[in-house]
Amino acid sequence: MRRIAIANQKGGCGKTTTTVSLALCLKDQGQKVLIADMDPQGSTTQCLCPDKESVEHTIYDLLVDSDTVPVSTVIKDVDSGLSILPANIVLSTAEQVLAGRDRREGRLRRVLKRIDDDYDFVLIDSPPNIGLLTFNALMAADEVIVPVDPSLFSLQGVGRITEALELLERVNGHSTTYRVLATMYDSRTRISRELLSALRARYKDSSFKTIIRSNITLKEATGYGVPITQYRGSRGFSDYRSLAHEVLGMDATQRSIDSDTIKNFFAPRRIGGGVLFSYVDGEAETVTIEGDFNSWDGSQDILLDVDGRGLWQRVITLKNGRHSYRFVADGTVCIDINNDRTEYLEGRGIVSVTEV
Repeated sequence: MRRIAIANQKGGCGKTTTTVSLALCLKDQGQKVLIADMDPQGSTTQCLCPDKESVEHTIYDLLVDSDTVPVSTVIKDVDSGLSILPANIVLSTAEQVLAGRDRREGRLRRVLKRIDDDYDFVLIDSPPNIGLLTFNALMAADEVIVPVDPSLFSLQGVGRITEALELLERVNGHSTTYRVLATMYDSRTRISRELLSALRARYKDSSFKTIIRSNITLKEATGYGVPITQYRGSRGFSDYRSLAHEVLGMDATQRSIDSDTIKNFFAPRRIGGGVLFSYVDGEAETVTIEGDFNSWDGSQDILLDVDGRGLWQRVITLKNGRHSYRFVADGTVCIDINNDRTEYLEGRGIVSVTEV
């Protein structure tokens, strides 16, 4: 059984939609799928079990009393080939109830091992935070899908998830792979194009080729509990079918989006009252920027590692006009590789150019 957690500490990025839609498309491919709802909001449960008030046992019972409660009493069959371990608001008390208990972050993993041969896939929907429930989801998983919607906070959420995975590997010896998934993509908006460019630049082989485009049928399917497989002519179904193919190791069926049409997320751009400069280097200790706007002295213009993983940024107020600049990373000068505009300056060499 392949165990996949869908996680991002940011809410509203498409975790529940991805969990439900991917499960339905995997089922459509002949796979037997179990969903584990680890979000106390119970959105996945509500989507698949409209009569959730009639649910007698939930995943909370398994986490709190995992050794004696039979998994079969909690599993609710949704359709042929699709079942769910439901959740409700009571799950929010699990962290307090389990406080002080040994190996509490591995309880879901031990539960799923008891039914390892009963399903092809288990998809684990996680809450929008990094707490005990999310750690249980990550510990139970061998793979993680990180949905990322068009926002900087969602992109930073990827860093928080990877930090949690590194912590689990260091402390518990549990190794997990991850891939990021661009969601709610709208090619008409600059922020969507920039986000997609950022994901491709930063995560390369750790991102899905499939992109989940913004689509009203996805909201309808999730909101009304209607299977996305009933919208076979929609982009939503097409996108999640393509994702299911990728998860199954098949070629993505979605037509690729031309990367040449996407503005690079890390190129200098106006933000607030200044220009945001970005430099990506996970190994750097210090990064500064020097240019004609600070007399080529970057000692006061130090970039901040905003995500703790090597995304260095700083907003600088510039006068209108053309400006030359370069970065200095740990004493080594370098041009801005995310900016195609360069020039040669006597005594400075090749430098980058931006215009305000």
